[in-house]
Amino acid sequence: MLPYAGEQALENLRFSTVVLDAEGAELQVLPLNNGLRRMYREARLQPKALLALVVRAEDKRFYLHPGFDPLALIRAFVQNRRKGATVSGASTISMQVARLLVPRPRTFASKLMEAWEAMQLESRLGKRGILNLYLNILPFGRNVEGFPAAARAYYGKDLSQLSESQLMVLCVLPRSPTAYDPYNQKQDAVRAIARLAIQAGKRPDIALRMAQEAVESALDSTSSKLWPFRAPHYIAYLIRSGAFAGQPSKSRKPYQTAIEPDLQLFLERLLADTVEQARQKRVSNAAALFVRPDDMRIAAWVGSIDFYDTTAGQVDGVTMLRQPGSTLKPFLYAMALEQGFDASTVLPDVPSDFGGSEVYVPANFNNQFNGPVRLRQALASSLNIPAVYMLERLGVARFSEFLLELGFDSLADQLGNLGLGLALGNAEVSLYELVRAYGTFLHGGWKTALHDRAGSAARDTSVAYPVMDPKASVLIRDILVRHPDRMLAFGSANRLRFEGAMKTGTSNQFNNIWAIGFTPDLLGGFWMGNFSGATVVGTADSGYPASMLAKTLEQFSAHEPFPPLAGLEKKRICALSGLAASSACPHIIDEWFFPGREPAVCDWHHNGPRGVIVRYPQEYASWLARYRYSGTESSQTSLLRIVRPVDGAVFYMNPADAASEQSFLVQATGTGTGTLLMDGIVYWSGLFPASIRLPLLPGIHQLDVYEDGGLSSGIQIEVR
Repeated sequence: MLPYAGEQALENLRFSTVVLDAEGAELQVLPLNNGLRRMYREARLQPKALLALVVRAEDKRFYLHPGFDPLALIRAFVQNRRKGATVSGASTISMQVARLLVPRPRTFASKLMEAWEAMQLESRLGKRGILNLYLNILPFGRNVEGFPAAARAYYGKDLSQLSESQLMVLCVLPRSPTAYDPYNQKQDAVRAIARLAIQAGKRPDIALRMAQEAVESALDSTSSKLWPFRAPHYIAYLIRSGAFAGQPSKSRKPYQTAIEPDLQLFLERLLADTVEQARQKRVSNAAALFVRPDDMRIAAWVGSIDFYDTTAGQVDGVTMLRQPGSTLKPFLYAMALEQGFDASTVLPDVPSDFGGSEVYVPANFNNQFNGPVRLRQALASSLNIPAVYMLERLGVARFSEFLLELGFDSLADQLGNLGLGLALGNAEVSLYELVRAYGTFLHGGWKTALHDRAGSAARDTSVAYPVMDPKASVLIRDILVRHPDRMLAFGSANRLRFEGAMKTGTSNQFNNIWAIGFTPDLLGGFWMGNFSGATVVGTADSGYPASMLAKTLEQFSAHEPFPPLAGLEKKRICALSGLAASSACPHIIDEWFFPGREPAVCDWHHNGPRGVIVRYPQEYASWLARYRYSGTESSQTSLLRIVRPVDGAVFYMNPADAASEQSFLVQATGTGTGTLLMDGIVYWSGLFPASIRLPLLPGIHQLDVYEDGGLSSGIQIEVR
C-alpha cells in the first residue's frame, strides 16, 4: 500500500509496434521515438529453454524469495569483503527490474532501495509479471531491449527459431553488451558462453563447440537481415493516419493488417518488371493498391518500385495527386443516369467546341468521330467528346459536388479551377481515392471506406444514405464489365479482354497512365508515369497498367460471377437510336432501364420503297457529310429547342479573365427561322439550327427560343 517510486515508469513503459500481415508474418517492427526496439512477448510464449537458462544464470531461487535473496546478499557481502572490490552483486531478477525502472548510482544504499522496490513489485505484479518485464526490457546493446528484440538484432530470427547455444549468447549479453558482442568480440563471447553452458550441465568440449557455433552465426549490426521491412509505403501511411495511436502501449499485442503476402510480393515484382519494360517510353515508376470488396480491407499497397531509391523511392504513388484521365468517366455517367439519362441515350460524337473565352475542342483516343453513340458505348469505349458533352449538360459544379460526396476529398481545394476538362480527368486525385470510389459500384451506391484490418464495415458509416442511386451503380458496373461495348474505340481484337470490370485513363500530357478494375472479390488499380511529372514518350498507351490489372485479377480473384442486375428492367431497343425497336430497325439489342422509364419508339428508321431509310437528327448532318454515308438522311423539319446547355446548368466565371471576354455556347436545333432571347432581350435571330455564344453574366437567366407562331422552348441557367 506504500507509494512505489517506479509507478510512473511502469505507466510510461512502451513497446514497439509489431505489424503483421494477414497470415501473421511480420511486416515491420517499429522503433520507439528514440530508435529503440522493444518487443513484448509474455514469458509463457517464450522458449522454455530460455526461461530455464535465465533463472539458472541470474536468480536460482527466483521462485522462493520475496524479491531479494538474503542468502545471495550474505554470500556477495562475504566475497566482496575478501576481494576488496565488488565481484558479486547479488541482485535478483526482481531487483534488476526495479533498477531498470528506476536507475540509481551503484551504491549500497541504492542496493537497499532496489531490494525494497523489488518486494513492492512482486506484491503488485507477482512472479509471472516480474519475469515478463525482465525478459522484455533487459538491455542488449544495438539499441534493443528484451529477448525477442535481441533475437532479431543479433540473429535476424524470431526467438523461437534460435538454438540452445544462441539462447545462451542472449543470456550472457546483458552482463556487458559491448564486451560480449558475438560479432565484434568473438573470443570473449565464446569464453562467457562456454562457462554458462558448463553451468547448464554441458561437458566442457561440447560447451566450447556450442559457444563457437553460436558466435559464428551472429550477424553484423548493419546487416539488412536484422529487421523485416515489408510494405514500407503502407506502414508509413498507417503511421501518418494514426492507426497505431495507443496501440501497443496498453494491449502490447501485434497489430495485424489485412496485407496478403502473396499479392503484395506479386505486385512488387510485377511493377518493377513492367516499369523496366516501359523505360523506353520514359516511364520510371508505378504504384498499385488492391482491396477486398467484401469489407474493403487493404490487401496490397505498393507506393513505388523501389523504396530505397534515393531520388524518389519514398514518394507514395498511392496517395500522390495526379490527373486521372478517363477513370472519372464512370462517375459522370452514373450521375447522368440519376438525372434521367439511360444507358441507351444517344450522345453526339461529332466535331464539337466547348468553353467560354477559350474554346475547348476535345478529341477521341483514336481521333475518329462515331456520330450518334449510346451512353453505354460512350463509356465502354471511353469516348471523350460525348463525355464533355454530358458534363456541359449536367454542369461542372454539380459533378464536382458529386465527386466530393463519393470521397474525392482532394478536389475541395481545386473547385475554383475546374472546367469541362473535368470530364476527361484534368483535376488531381489519388489512386487511393479512385479505388475507394470504385467500391461504390460494388456496394449498391453506398460510399465506401478502406480499412487496414479485416472484418470492418465496407460502408462509410459517416454517411447515412447511398451517395449514388443503387440502380445507377449496378448499371455502370455492367457497362464496365461488358467488354464487347469497347469496340468503337479499341476494336474487336483489343488486348484488354478479361473477366472483370476495367477502366483505363491517361492524362492529357501522357504523364499519368491508369487502370482501375474489379471482380466481385478483388478491386484495385495501377498508376504509371514519373513522380517528376515528365511526360512519357510517343503515345497515350494505357496498355501497361491494363495488362498488369488483367494479370492480377486473373491470378488473385476467385472468378465468381457478378450478382444479377437488381432493380433494372430489360427492354429491346434499336442499336442505332437507342429507342424502342420498331419493325424497321435492322439491328435490335437488349438494354437495361430504370423501372418506369419507357423509351419512345424509334423514329430514325423508316421503310421506304428501296428498303430502310435512316433519318438522323439535324445535329448529325455535318458528321454524315464528313463521312459521306449513303442511304441516310438528316431530319428536315423539327421544332426549335435548346439542346445545350441543359436546364438548370450552373456556370462559373473565371476570375483570371476579364468579364467582357467570357461567354458560353448555346446550341439550338430545329428548322426555319427564329429568335434567341436571354432574360427577354434578343441576342440572335436567323436560320436554325444554330450555335450562338452569349455573355457570361452573374445571376440566374432565362433562355428562350421563338419561332414563327410562338414560343418553342426555354430553359434556366445560373452564372456564379
